Amino acid sequence: MVFALSGCQERVNSPYPSAAVAGKTLFSSFSERPKHLDPARAYSSNEIEFIGQIYEPPLQYHFLKRPYELEPLTLTAMPRLTLLDREGRVLPPNAPAAKVAHSVYELHLRDDIRYQPHPAFVPAMHAVAPHTVERLDDFSQRASRGVTAADYVHQIKRLADPRLSSPIYGVMREYILGLDKLGDRLATQHQKGEPINLEAESLPGAVAVDARTLRITLKGRYPQFLYWLAMPFFAPIPPEVEHFYARPGMAEKNLSIDWQPVGSGPFFLSENDPNRVMRLTRNPNYRIEHYPGRPDLRLPLLDQAVY
Repeated sequence: MVFALSGCQERVNSPYPSAAVAGKTLFSSFSERPKHLDPARAYSSNEIEFIGQIYEPPLQYHFLKRPYELEPLTLTAMPRLTLLDREGRVLPPNAPAAKVAHSVYELHLRDDIRYQPHPAFVPAMHAVAPHTVERLDDFSQRASRGVTAADYVHQIKRLADPRLSSPIYGVMREYILGLDKLGDRLATQHQKGEPINLEAESLPGAVAVDARTLRITLKGRYPQFLYWLAMPFFAPIPPEVEHFYARPGMAEKNLSIDWQPVGSGPFFLSENDPNRVMRLTRNPNYRIEHYPGRPDLRLPLLDQAVY
């Protein structure tokens, strides 16, 4: 009798409803809750597991090729490198490192990269009093916009923000032109209790030439920099998202980039309760991409991932 009845029930060894199991949902788990989801701060593998699906740096590794090979992610082509001497004259690609004063990378963005829907892109939502909401879902409107070169510049500036303590700032200040001076200025402002406005700060090593062109200038020659461009540290952050979360009362309700990230990747974090569940949901604004060699398989292959 027990065996007969068991055939009429849902799967007894599954903690999830049959409808959810039948859909395009990945069920997984994590051994340690992520400490940071802000791309300027996150560095651990358990954090990259999540933000790697949310944020999009300029480059990525080809999914199938071995050995690993870099390719454009949000760019139309690989970055173009120009080497300059101390007088600003162009050097040949094989110039000795001792003669290279600056390495200039020019990056051209695709025009179909858009952020996930979010209240920060609706000006009226910035006027909603934080004490009237508890969750991001309490904001009544959402919108989106395209990713711009200025968003990438903003994120590079964020690496020098003393309030974030980015783990790669110490390395990047040695290479990105002007990042050391920017960091020193911001540290002084922070120590004096003065407000920090990254948009008002200049950074010669990261310039938005136009809406789709980003120029990054390094001191000397540093070919390994391309590999950094495949990490979330160099993913774009819209300034209006920072403004939205910076309002008094938001952080106390875990409404911050570090808890509710905003990106242009294939998924967005729709639920963040590490003690119960973390849910990644398909970004409805994600562009048309296909699995390598399979034009019939549009990415992402999943509707959601539940951890």
